[in-house]
Amino acid sequence: MSKLEKVLLIATGGTIAMRKDKSGKVVPAVSGHELIESLPELAQEANWEICDFSNVASCNIDPRQMKRLAMEVERHFLLDPLLKGIIITHGTDTLEETAYFLDVAIRDSRPVILTASQRDASESDSDGPRNLHNALRIALDLRAVNRGVVIALNEEIHAARDVRKLHTSHVEAFHSGDIGALGSIDTGEVIWHRKAEHTIKLGVPKTLAKVAICKAYTGMPSDTLQAMVQDKTEALVIEAFGRGNLPPQLVNGIAEIVADGIPVVITSRCLFGRTAPVYGYPGGGADLERVGAWFSANLSTEKVRLFLSIALGQGMDKKEVRKFLANGAVNIPKISRL
Repeated sequence: MSKLEKVLLIATGGTIAMRKDKSGKVVPAVSGHELIESLPELAQEANWEICDFSNVASCNIDPRQMKRLAMEVERHFLLDPLLKGIIITHGTDTLEETAYFLDVAIRDSRPVILTASQRDASESDSDGPRNLHNALRIALDLRAVNRGVVIALNEEIHAARDVRKLHTSHVEAFHSGDIGALGSIDTGEVIWHRKAEHTIKLGVPKTLAKVAICKAYTGMPSDTLQAMVQDKTEALVIEAFGRGNLPPQLVNGIAEIVADGIPVVITSRCLFGRTAPVYGYPGGGADLERVGAWFSANLSTEKVRLFLSIALGQGMDKKEVRKFLANGAVNIPKISRL
């Protein structure tokens, strides 16, 4: 019998670790050890180590806990060179945010896979067991190395940078837009469709900058922006319309915030597509760029906030941060000239 590869499960909670209580409400109920014990076939495919990090709904997870989780991942990788990969069970509400935080913070090339479920463990057709099994298949796949942090759900593999949750309850809730999934699982086989765009790796930060998010709406008054940058806010992300356009009355407010040394970054409320300062009318992207606003390419509002929190928390030069965001916070390889 061949020696089983070592895989670590870090359990953080989420619906995959919940059951209905006597009142019919879904609550935390299952530990990481119990998850593996409930699926005996998994024990036959890997040498499991289990870390019960937490057992909470993912709406309870904040960037400080993401940082702690990144430190836990880094610690296990440093301590154990034989560790094949790490699987993290998590709630779906903020799954894409934790996955992206880890993608920016973790430099180790070994696979880190986040998985979850939309149906709790007391449902007869819960998607948790299948998702967890598929996450293990990815962790054991030699080709999963150097693909960054991924999520495994609904027999699909998505890059942390690209994926979005699109539905509150459907099993097929996550999507990567035009760029598509990284791969899929077909009859137990891992199929890779493309290479991931390599996220800039900043390492686990010692401190996190305070970054606020403001969602724009029609007729929005300018004083709303000033209310968002109180209490030592170090950057403001504005989720704008379309390509990155805002009600014109906000332009002067943005100029004042930028003048105070606080970066203002423009994202879009559209789920997919790039922001760009292409419109020249009042409130258009060119108007915002003129007063010093930055644009975030196709990175989501929530992920821009996390990137800024890590980068500014590390003291990165703001010009560098702006340049990285303009590229979507991915490493653009230099093309050598012959």
